[in-house]
Amino acid sequence: MSAVAEETTPPPKGPSLVALIGVVVILTLIAAGGGWFLGGKLGLAKNEAAETATETNRRPAAEDMPLGTVVPLKPILTNVRIPQNVWLRLEAGIVARPGEKIPDELAATITGDFMAFLRTVNLMQLRGPAGLEYLRTDLEERAKMRSEGKIEKVYIWALVME
Repeated sequence: MSAVAEETTPPPKGPSLVALIGVVVILTLIAAGGGWFLGGKLGLAKNEAAETATETNRRPAAEDMPLGTVVPLKPILTNVRIPQNVWLRLEAGIVARPGEKIPDELAATITGDFMAFLRTVNLMQLRGPAGLEYLRTDLEERAKMRSEGKIEKVYIWALVME
């Protein structure tokens, strides 16, 4: 029996708990220092970007803003072409060129033209910001054709799909 006891050696011990805790603490300090350093760098870059943005994003000059009168259109409620069970409510307004007056009959004609156009629209065409911009551009072109150039801009105030 003594021969068996002598032949078996105790299993090797793993790293001690103190060494493991020490390694974790050192790695945590390195990560915190790196985060602090990069955070400082990003903060400086953010401040510089904010300063340049305020310099370049000044209010537009008065000549860039439309000077015509804004004519609100009656809300348009219609369904789209595909799928037909989706209803659309559009609230928009038109801006007349400076010195031009938009009679109520012309505003009603433009509203009817917008409704006829919206009935031909596929719902997939209205997805995302690009779809909304394309819709506004299309409506603006139609309004300019109907008014023979009296309309300067079309604003979409609300577009709700149900």
